[in-house]
Amino acid sequence: MKIQFSTYAKSDLKEIYLYLREHGEAPPKTFRKSFESFCSQVSKLPMMYNFCEYHPSYRKAVLVYDYLVYYKIDDTNNEILVFRVLHGKRNIKQVLQETDIL
Repeated sequence: MKIQFSTYAKSDLKEIYLYLREHGEAPPKTFRKSFESFCSQVSKLPMMYNFCEYHPSYRKAVLVYDYLVYYKIDDTNNEILVFRVLHGKRNIKQVLQETDIL
């Protein structure tokens, strides 16, 4: 399946990279490799991850450094939409509500 990224996801990824680079807590390269691995796996096996606890049509994958990827499968267009990439310590439910996923 082809992977598409929402505007939110693109912004999230940029913010994550900048945060990791500026704060030096963990190498951005490790996050990038983890995210690339996720993309490779999910494009082949899109249903391998569990459903999101807040919205049954979205799924959630856990990456390195407690980052979470929220995505939706679009069987009609044979695509996966990565909607958000968020750190697990954020108030996930609130962020998803603010971005109209809930």
